[in-house]
Amino acid sequence: MELKFECPTCGQHISATHAQIGVTAPCPHCSAAVTVPARQDDDQTVFVLPTKLPFLKSHRKKILEAKVSELVSLGPIDESIEAKLQDFAVALGLEKADATAVLTGRFTTEFEPIKRRMESSLVLTDSDLEEIETLKKKYNVNLTLSRSAPLLRAIYLLESKHELPSPVSVDLFLGANETCYYTTPTTWHQSRVQTRGYSGSSISLPTGVSGVRFRFGGYTPVRAEQLMALSAGTLFVTSKRLLFSGESRNTTITLTKIVDGHVYSDCVRIEKSTGKPDLFSMNAAQARFVLSLVGFLKEH
Repeated sequence: MELKFECPTCGQHISATHAQIGVTAPCPHCSAAVTVPARQDDDQTVFVLPTKLPFLKSHRKKILEAKVSELVSLGPIDESIEAKLQDFAVALGLEKADATAVLTGRFTTEFEPIKRRMESSLVLTDSDLEEIETLKKKYNVNLTLSRSAPLLRAIYLLESKHELPSPVSVDLFLGANETCYYTTPTTWHQSRVQTRGYSGSSISLPTGVSGVRFRFGGYTPVRAEQLMALSAGTLFVTSKRLLFSGESRNTTITLTKIVDGHVYSDCVRIEKSTGKPDLFSMNAAQARFVLSLVGFLKEH
C-alpha cells in the first residue's frame, strides 16, 4: 500500500511504501532530507534513530528539527508525544530542553503574525482566539497572553458586538443611575500660551536735553502654545461623564459636551463643544477603548 505525506521543508506531496517507513532520503522536489513518517502511535518507526549520528551538535539538532516537522505534519503534539520527543533528543546526545525549545520556537514563529495583527489593529477577534487555541493544541504549548489582551478583547466586543464591559466598583460618589466602566492612572494636560522672549528692534536718539532721548520702534513678545501637565491622577469613564480626580486638580467632562476625540500613541485627546481640548496620557489601546466607550455611551 502506498503512503503519501508532505515534505516538512517545501510542503510538496511525496509517496513511499510502508517498507520505507523510517528511511531518510532527499526530497524529490527540494532535496532536503526527509524521513518517511508513520503513525504517531508506532514508536519503533517514528522515533527511529539514523544509523550514524553526526559529530556536530548543530547537525544533530537539524535531525531533531526534522523529526518535529514530521510529527507536526501527522497531527497535534500531546504530552505523550512531547515526552517521547524529549527522549529522542536525549538519544541524539542532546538535552530534553532542546526538544521543548524546537516546539516553542515553531509555535512562536506561527504565533508572531497573529501577535502583529493584534498589535496593529488593537483588537482581539474571535478568529484570533481560535487560531491561538489551534496553535496551543498543535504544539502542546501553554500561552499566557500579554496584559493588554483583555483590553484588546474588550475593544472588539464593544465595537463589533456592542457588549459593554462589566461595571467597575469605585470609591466615588456617582450620580443616580450612573455607572463606572473604566478607570486608569493618567496625567491631565492642556495647552497654554507662554511668552518666549521678544522680537523686533528700536532706535534711541539723543534730544539735546540731558536725560531725555527719543526712541523709535519697539519689541513684540513672542508667544507659543505649549502642552502643560496640570495634574497626575485617575481618569474614570462613567455612563454620564469623564471624571478626572487629580492630586492637585480635578475636572469633569459630561459626555454630551464631547464632540470629537483622537487616539495617539501616548494619549487620548478630548475635544469639547466649549473650552480647550483635554489630553490624558495613556497608551494607544487605552485611548482607543476610552473613545469607543464614550461613543457607545453617548449613543445609548
